[in-house]
Amino acid sequence: MLIANSVDRGARRRIKYLERRVEASNTKMMTSDKPEFCRFERPIEIYENERLWIGRGFSKTGLLPTERGPYSTQDGSLSWKSMREASLALLRGDVVASSTLDNNKELWNIKGKRGWSFHEDNNGNDHESTTTEQEDDFECSNTQGNNGDNTIDTLIDDYCGFTPCKGAQDGPTDEDGWQYFPDFKEQSLLYPNRKRGLLDFVRRRKLRRIAMFRPDHFLPRDVYNKCDFCDSKAVQVLAEAMLDALSLASLFAYGPANPEKVTDAQVIPLRSKLIDTLQIGMNWHSDSNKKDSIDDVKERLCTFAEKCVGKPGPIMHLLNPDMDQNIQAIQPLRKKAITKYFTDEERESLARLLIKDIDRDAYQLHCENETCASSLHASSNHGNKEDDLITCQFQFVPCPNYKCTVQISKKYAKEHDDECGYKVLPCPSGCGMEVARNNMHVHVTTRCSLRQAECPLSLVGCTAIVQAADVTKHLNQHADTHFMLLSTRMMEYQQLFKQFDTKIKMLEEKNAKLERELARTTALLSTKNESNAISNDLKKVTKRLNALEGSCRTEFKKVEYDRRSHKK
Repeated sequence: MLIANSVDRGARRRIKYLERRVEASNTKMMTSDKPEFCRFERPIEIYENERLWIGRGFSKTGLLPTERGPYSTQDGSLSWKSMREASLALLRGDVVASSTLDNNKELWNIKGKRGWSFHEDNNGNDHESTTTEQEDDFECSNTQGNNGDNTIDTLIDDYCGFTPCKGAQDGPTDEDGWQYFPDFKEQSLLYPNRKRGLLDFVRRRKLRRIAMFRPDHFLPRDVYNKCDFCDSKAVQVLAEAMLDALSLASLFAYGPANPEKVTDAQVIPLRSKLIDTLQIGMNWHSDSNKKDSIDDVKERLCTFAEKCVGKPGPIMHLLNPDMDQNIQAIQPLRKKAITKYFTDEERESLARLLIKDIDRDAYQLHCENETCASSLHASSNHGNKEDDLITCQFQFVPCPNYKCTVQISKKYAKEHDDECGYKVLPCPSGCGMEVARNNMHVHVTTRCSLRQAECPLSLVGCTAIVQAADVTKHLNQHADTHFMLLSTRMMEYQQLFKQFDTKIKMLEEKNAKLERELARTTALLSTKNESNAISNDLKKVTKRLNALEGSCRTEFKKVEYDRRSHKK
């Protein structure tokens, strides 16, 4: 009864969980005519930096040459002189805002489009903007008010639509969003102050603006608007290949030291080059095999690090012979660090655009229905009986198994269900319990009531093997046999204890004898040392006596010589 109740509770819990997953998925399917993967945003954050000079207050012109610029990223590895340069660089991924890029519209249209824009056009044209509208997306007006003073609107224009962050999640700030520090060192920036202290000579504030994904930067609308989903396996393979390529390129460029820490200057330029390497919009060939085309993209991603950065040279290998093994071992850590720069959502969206570019006419990896997610949502709301006509086989569906967060194409749902580690299965031994597939081995070997188990007294000689549920019954039925086994084992232990006592006494006697021998030898050594010292002293005295005897003989000879000379 208890087992049945636990199974019922588990089933009800999984049903409620699945209902919540489906409801969340349906809520996400908006009635907009934009593809689902176009409907995501990301914040672009720029830090405004100033330094205090006595008599002039805080200003950007007071920043030291060795410090970060007036506008920078969070870690300060990238800096710009103006807000416009900073916003354009981070939006496009070009870390250096070039005047040539701004003046040459043809070059600007190619290099400036990497899938992000600060806003949609106001006409509701779903990102289909002309060159003029595109320029308006990035242009920042510096117009002043009629009275010549900077109005609120002008101030917003000066900051290119960015607004200061003053929320509780942004840490302690003053009313204008400023945080104060002694300097711009990494350790100092960990402890911001809301008000300026006596030793606080620099300040910064975070400015944020929301950017949204722009598929029209890569493909025409009639191409990217087909199918909201695409083949989930192909999307996952390409998205993972992008992350592998970017992490490997950063390791080749900056070495394997400290793999969990990367700077904006290290990753952002490589990320832009990687997006350019995808060549979205130029991968379609009418007579090519779609699988081969995806393999070509994967090959470009695999060789991206070598072509973009180059493999470490012989000198680096000479200094670090195990570099290749080190890079392979630490790449997962670098991938984790890079994920914040190249999110799963962006990589999957780029992968879908790649698939739509490659599979334009064949529709092997995506369907030909426009905004099929919205159509599916509308049909489900109105009870459309012709769902089979608009159902997309690539529609992302959540795995129905409790705790599994995977979303896969509908065509792979059964295949995934057959191998999902969270799928609940009945115990193969027939105990009545339902266990997740990835926990089945542990259940069968250690927890199942019908598993074969040894008697707890197997260490004292019982060789019986019974079902785990019958262990108590076995102990009760064979209590006499177990008592005899324990008695026999105790008698054996008594004999062993006696033998051990005899050996211990023998060892103690031997130890005492060795200690006496050691004391005698130590005494002899000390006596020998004393005799050696006396002998050395005698040798010294003898040497001194011989020296005195020699000097006396010399003096006697001189006296004898003088006496004889005097007589003559």
